[in-house]
This record gives sequence, structure tokens and C-alpha cells, in this order.
Amino acid sequence: MSHYWRKIAIHLKNHYLRPLKASNYFRNAIVAIVRNGKKSAKRTEKAQELDLIIESLSHEAHGVARHESKVVFVPSALPGEQVHVRLQKQQRHFSQGQLMRIDQASEHRVEPSCPHFSRCGACQLQHLATEQQLPHKQDNLHQQLTRQLKITDIPWQAPITSDGLGYRRRARLGVRYRKQQDEIIIGFREEANKHLAAIDTCPVLEPTLNALIVPMQVCLSQLQAKAVITQMELIASDQGSVVVLRHIKAIQKDDRLLLTSFAQQHACHLYLQGDDTLECVYPETETALSYQVSGFDLEFQVKDFIQGNAKVNQAMVDLAGQWLDLKPNETLLDLFAGIGNFSIPLASKVKSLLAVEGVGPMVQRIEHNAKRHNISNISAMALNLADEELLFRLPKADAILLDPPRTGAATLMPWLCKQKSRILYIACEPSSLVRDAKPLLEAGFRIEKITVMDMFPQTKHVESMALFVRD
Repeated sequence: MSHYWRKIAIHLKNHYLRPLKASNYFRNAIVAIVRNGKKSAKRTEKAQELDLIIESLSHEAHGVARHESKVVFVPSALPGEQVHVRLQKQQRHFSQGQLMRIDQASEHRVEPSCPHFSRCGACQLQHLATEQQLPHKQDNLHQQLTRQLKITDIPWQAPITSDGLGYRRRARLGVRYRKQQDEIIIGFREEANKHLAAIDTCPVLEPTLNALIVPMQVCLSQLQAKAVITQMELIASDQGSVVVLRHIKAIQKDDRLLLTSFAQQHACHLYLQGDDTLECVYPETETALSYQVSGFDLEFQVKDFIQGNAKVNQAMVDLAGQWLDLKPNETLLDLFAGIGNFSIPLASKVKSLLAVEGVGPMVQRIEHNAKRHNISNISAMALNLADEELLFRLPKADAILLDPPRTGAATLMPWLCKQKSRILYIACEPSSLVRDAKPLLEAGFRIEKITVMDMFPQTKHVESMALFVRD
């Protein structure tokens, strides 16, 4: 659109549409001309390019730089690097930049282990040496605590580290059938959009799970109804690998036989999950699945939550017992208890333990696991911990452990603030911990110990654990 006609449109909009309340048709036509003119002007503007120095990493694992008092986020850039950036998205308080060139690389920059790193959105930090990732994650949490809670002396403890690759024992991958290419792709979402990044390997998965990706892609490509399968979940149990296939329509006999043959050939457990169904296809007689923690084998079902990193999970459970310093005459309240990941190993340290979980079948798993190991001092309660009207049912305890979901435990905070117990908070989202810590500190608690745990190396995610006590 020419500048002349755009000026006319703006004049009509300002001087005729508003005062005369023109018809909707005429009004919409003029507004469309103005908006299209603005978009056309934006397209003709040359994107600004800058030379920047990256200062830190954001909680999204993007490089952070500053230009003219505005923060610039640069994906794939690392602290200390001098980079050339093209501004893509400019907001009032920040800009998003595209990394065009690295003029001076960080000494900690490494070649990513995964060939799909540049497109796959599952990992964000493979270009940073593994041993350097956790300090940046801790620093991000440190900044949130000091900035939002005004804490100056944070009692950091040694972090819980992990192997950088081959650690992940559970993952959910997308499956898509490309009709035009007549091919099946398996992978994770790309970083900046909803498209699926096709992969043939995932180095962060436990090797037995990683080895199933290509054979499963080949198997699904042979199905008659290729578009039926939309998701694949992989789980490593002590009984072997588990594959759960999510389907949107019933799977016919020939395709079921093909999938069963795959499971037999690769000696894995195979489940088919529909909207309201979950069926074990192989083995014919479903066997119990379990994992080890502190010498106990905890049985679980495929839809149950289990921690994704076995090594870090064990270290976390051990450290929880040390920090809580439980006594034989004390009581422990385990909130968001899952299948008993903390309850079963810690029960022997206390007089009695109440495990509270909102998912009924998982409460049954706690009771089942306790019975299997002849643990008699555990009671399990099904309770929706997000319903503040039900919290009066929770008893007092000498110590409280909570491991809430990523959204945290905001509903619990008023009740927790009234307790005199030692409180151990396990967080899988730093912002939730910071938010929930504020009322505890205002109620007279203090952070006695805090640490970070690298449950998911190569990614932006970080777990943390904080012990709150009253003076």
C-alpha cells in the first residue's frame, strides 16, 4: 500500500469513523487498510543486527544480554560469548534475538551429543558442558530467591548431580503419519513451535529405551492403519522396557499381531492406551512392574508417576532422610506421596507415617508396597490436596515432606504456615518453590538448607529441595 492511501485511511478513521459511528462494514474496511499498511511497513523495515556480550542464562536456557537498557534473549548463546544477533521480536521491556554468528565462543561450549539438537525441543543445553549446567541452574534459582524474597544469605548445600547421558528412564514421544510422504515419524516437539522433530536416536534415554526408537518406527510404518498411533511412551523398569502406544481408533487384528510380534522380538512389555482403556498386549499375562530405591522394589503401573532419573531419585531419597533427621518416636507426613517413593524407604526411621496422595489407585499402590515389605507403620490416605476445605483432615506431625507437581502447593500454604513441623519441600519448578516459600518465611520459618538436583541434564529443568524450620 502506498504511503498516500494509508494517510487517507488514517484520516478517515480518526475524523469520520469515531465521531459519526460509521457502519460496521465501512469501519472494518478502513481499519483493515490501516492494519495492513502497518504490517507492510514492518515487512519493509530491515531487521536490526547487534553485537552483544552474553551475561547469563535465563530460566528458559536462553542467553541473556542487554542493549540500551533492554534485555535481549538469545537462544543457543552461552554466558561470556560475544555474538552477532538479529532482532526478531521486540517488546517493551525485552527483545528476542536470533543468533547469527559467534565471534568469541565460551570455553564451556561443546559439540552436542545428539544429531537432532538443533531442531528437537526436548533438550536446551547440550551445547554447554554437562558439569557447567547445574551451576547456571542454581544461579537462576538463587537470583529468584534474592530478588523476590530479599534473602541475602542462602544456605546452599552440595548439589545432586547426574550422568549427562543415558539417564532418563521415562519419556513420552509424539508419533505422526505423513500421508504425502507415506512415512511415520517419531520424536519430540521442536523448540519454537508445535511441529514434531523426527529423530532416530535420543542419547539422554536409557540405552535400552533408545534402542527401540528406530525398530518401532519401522514397525509402525508397516501397519495398515498408520495414522491410528499418535504417541509412544517408553519406560525402563526392573522387568525390562515398557512401550505404551496411544491410539485414537481401535486397532485391527492384523495390526495387533504385528505389534505383538514386535514386543516378542524386542522382549518388551507392550500396552495399548485408548481414550478410556489401557490394555496389556504383551506378555499375555500382565506382570508387575517395579523399580529399586533404597533396597526396596516398588511396584507401579504404567500410568503412575515415577521419577525420571533413577540415580538422582536414590540420592534425593537418601538426602531427604538425612536432612529431616527423623527420630524413632516421631511421626512423618508425606504429602503428594505417589506410590511411596519416600514413604517406603523412610518408614523405618519413624514411629508412624501417613502417606497422602490425591490419586486413588496410587494410594492402593502405597498400601500394596508396604504390605509386600512387611511395613506396618504406614497409613495411606486419599485426599485432594488442592481442595483447601479438606485440609482439616490432615493431622499434626513432627516432620512434613511434600513433593508437589510443577504447579507447586499454593493451596497448602495457609495450613502449612500454622504447623510447627520441620518441612522438607521438593520442587520441580523453581518459581513454585519461590512463591510457596514466601508465606512460610513470613510465618516465622527459615530456610535451613537448600540444594538443586540435576534430574534432567541437558535440559532447562531443575529440581530443588529446601528444608524449612522454625527458630
